This record gives sequence, C-alpha cells and structure tokens, in this order.
Amino acid sequence: MKKIYLLIFFTLVSNVCHKALAQEPNLSMYHYTPFLTNPGIIGVQEDVRLMLNYRNQAVDVGENFTTSMLSGYYPIDVGNHRMVIAGAFLADKGSEFLKANGGLAGLAYSVNFAKGMELSLGVQGGFFQRRLDGDFTTDDQFINGGFDPNTPSSETQFNRTRGYAILSSGLFWQWKDEEGRPKAFAGGSIFNFTEPNISFVESGDDGLPLSLKGSAGLRVYQGMNFSIMPTARWISQSGNNFVNIGSWFRYDLENTEQGTKQIGLGLWYHSNDAGVVSLEYNQPNLTLAASYDHPVSTEINTAQGRGIFEIAIAFRLKKAAKKKKAGPETQITNSQGPETKAPAVRVEEKPEKEEVREEEIKPLEEGPKQAKEIIVKEKSEPSQPTQPTLSAPDRSVLSETVKFKLNSYDLTDGSKAFLEDVTDVLKRNDWFKVELVGHTCDLGPEKLNSELSLKRADKVRQYLLEKGIANDRLSTKGEDEKKPLDSSPTEEARRKNRRVEFRIVE
Repeated sequence: MKKIYLLIFFTLVSNVCHKALAQEPNLSMYHYTPFLTNPGIIGVQEDVRLMLNYRNQAVDVGENFTTSMLSGYYPIDVGNHRMVIAGAFLADKGSEFLKANGGLAGLAYSVNFAKGMELSLGVQGGFFQRRLDGDFTTDDQFINGGFDPNTPSSETQFNRTRGYAILSSGLFWQWKDEEGRPKAFAGGSIFNFTEPNISFVESGDDGLPLSLKGSAGLRVYQGMNFSIMPTARWISQSGNNFVNIGSWFRYDLENTEQGTKQIGLGLWYHSNDAGVVSLEYNQPNLTLAASYDHPVSTEINTAQGRGIFEIAIAFRLKKAAKKKKAGPETQITNSQGPETKAPAVRVEEKPEKEEVREEEIKPLEEGPKQAKEIIVKEKSEPSQPTQPTLSAPDRSVLSETVKFKLNSYDLTDGSKAFLEDVTDVLKRNDWFKVELVGHTCDLGPEKLNSELSLKRADKVRQYLLEKGIANDRLSTKGEDEKKPLDSSPTEEARRKNRRVEFRIVE
C-alpha cells in the first residue's frame, strides 16, 4: 500500500504552513498593523489606542486561513519626544487541524528633530506556538487490510506542537503638516532575526525566513478638504520579492475641536496580479476600515482566486489636556510692550481720604468762668466711588484664547461656545474695554500672517457685536507670529499660537 495517508497529511501541512508564513507580511491594510509591518511605526502612535485586525483568505485545500490580532499602544511623552509601549496577541487558523497563537511586545522611541518631522526606532519580540489537531495514521499500521493503532510506525515522527521565539526591528520617518496630517513617510524593517525552526518533524529543519520590508508615501495634493497620497510597499522573503503600489484618497467631512471626521478610499496593485480596494471612516475616537483583494489575472493561484477580505477597527483614547487653575493670579497678556507679561486683571481701589477734623470753639453754658469747650467735628467730604473688579471666574474666562485652524479665521463650534462665556463676562462687567489681539503660528509668509492675525481679531469682534456688546468697547490688533505662547517646533505648540486673546485696556 502506498503511503497515502502520510503524503496527504504532509501535503496539507506544507501548503497551509506556507500560506501561514506568507500571510503575516502581506496584510493589505499594512498601515493599521505596525507589529506586522514595521516596529518603528509603533513610535509614531500619539494616542492611547486599541486595534483589532481580522483577515480571511481562501486556501487551496478547501479551507479558509484566518488571522486575528488585538493590539494596544500606550505613548509616554519624554520632553518633545515620545516613547511608546505596545503589545499584541495574534491567532492564526490554517484549517481545523493547524493553528498558531502567540504574543508580541514592542517598544519604540520617537525623536522630533525638525518642524513636523520625527524619527522612530522600534524593536519587538514574541513567542508563538503552532499546534496540530486531529489523528493521523501511516500505512505500516495497516495489517492484513485492517488498521492496528498498537503497531509501531516506522514513519517520520511528527510533534503535536512547536514553540518558537521571534525578534524584529525597524526604523520609521514621518513628516506631518501643521494640522497634524501626514505629508510623507518612509521606513524599513527586518523581521525574524533568529530564523527559528518551525518544523513539526522531529529531525526537520524549517526555519522561519528572514524578511525585509520597506514602505513609503508622499502627499501630492492637499486641498481644503481633499488629499491624495500615493504609497508603495516592498517585501523580500525567501528569495522572493513583490511590491504593491497605489494611493490613498481622503476627504474631510467635518472639523471639530475634538478632531476630524473623514472618509478614505485606497486603491493598490500587487505584483502578484491582485488589486486591493479599501474603504475607511475616521472620527476622533474611532476608525473603521475594510479591504478586499481581488485577482486581476486568470493565472493567479487558486489560493487567492476567491479574494481576500480584511477589517480593521481602532479605538482611540486621547490623553486629557491639563487645565489651568482659575484664581486671582490668572494673567492676561498686557498690551504694553512686546515682551511685557501682564499682571492679573485687576482694578485697584483708591484708598479713602483721611477724615479731616476741625476744632470748633464753643462757650460753656455753665460755670462762673467762661471756659471754652473744644468740640471735635468731623468734616465729611464726598466719598470717592469704589471702582469695580473682575471676579476670579471672570478673570479665568478672559485668560483663555479663541483657537483657529491653520490658514483659517473661521470660528469653530468650540470657539463659538467659548465666546458665549466671554459675552456673559462682558455684559456683567460693562465698565471696561477690550482689545482683541490676533496671532498666528510660525508657518507661512510674514505678510500673510499679519493679515490673517487681524482677520481673526475682526472675526471675534464681529461675533461679539452680534451678541450685543457695544462697538466702542471693542478694538482689534494683529501681531502675526511674533508673540507665540509656545515657541517649540511642534504641532501642539502651533495650535496654541493660532489664537485671539483678550487685553483689558480700560
């Protein structure tokens, strides 16, 4: 009898194993899988987040190969730099009898070295275990036409499990604009330094191959709401090379104080004759994305002939910004001099004048002698009116600023809500005037920034006039980028500097 059971078994295992090995580096939405694309990408994660990835691919043994991964990222600010700690759990299922599970831990450090640019170095390691389920027989256990499990087998022995460790590293560069949107990126990584043995055969030697990966992208168009960013990826493994080239097309639906709501379309072509279509929806705390790989050639292998489906879900939890404490020491920028820090908003009360006393001499009505009685009479003068002061909560409101987006003087919903509070303060305290001072960040020509800063101040003035504040109480001034609140070359600093502030002038 031919060794049919063993050959069938080995063929199944071999085919599925090779699909499993090729699956990990080939996730279509690789920008959502830092652990499988480039450990350096871990370092550019700015928010605490959880991410779920799932992939379903038909394989040529009549089964579906599925990959599920749950990953988490926790950034820690180190001055102007960032360290990110991350972890992931991954489960592969090649068929009913072949499975692999494991965990990964990653650490990356990102350095800001120029305006909007950061470079991140990441390393990751993990341990995986592959497992065979089911019963398998060999032909020498068939005696006289019947199967005897007690008969020893002379065939190659197979292990039920195989554990192995992996180690990978990568470098990633990213350039963002002043709004925090990617302008360009590039990175390279090396996976499976140790090339661990993953063979189920006791005497076998089947090393997980070393893999080199690279990716890059450049934004070629950015309009008010629409952007185009072509991207490319290259992978080299086991002497095989392939690339996929395409582009992201993204459209901003709405900009809010919390972030941007956005939809995206991705189109790529793989050198293995497959096309990829991806759709995504982003909002400040949630990303939903799905992709489909479709064969574009009749010669594509049957493992991908029915297409590949992927989904990605990311939950973001931004760190809360520290709030300023309100109190009598809250300061508002003074309009006197370019470098003068303003004192707290305060109107000094003038001290009351000392009482003037005069002596009145009055004769005594009794007694033989005409004595004199000195009577002290208080001479009152008209009292000076006490000038009003701002309360601590009102000072706190006016110490804040109206924020603006890059190259814009439009008021956001959040800015309008804040100006409602400012309006209430001005109506309760009608004894002072306010100078509205506009500012910009350090990006753009000085002439345009000068015009933009004044337009921002005028926009706030117009809003307050519509709310009933008297015209003679409001004046405007533009100071372009000359007086930043934060001069560091970061997007967070530039968001602070794009503002209109309130100066008490009377």
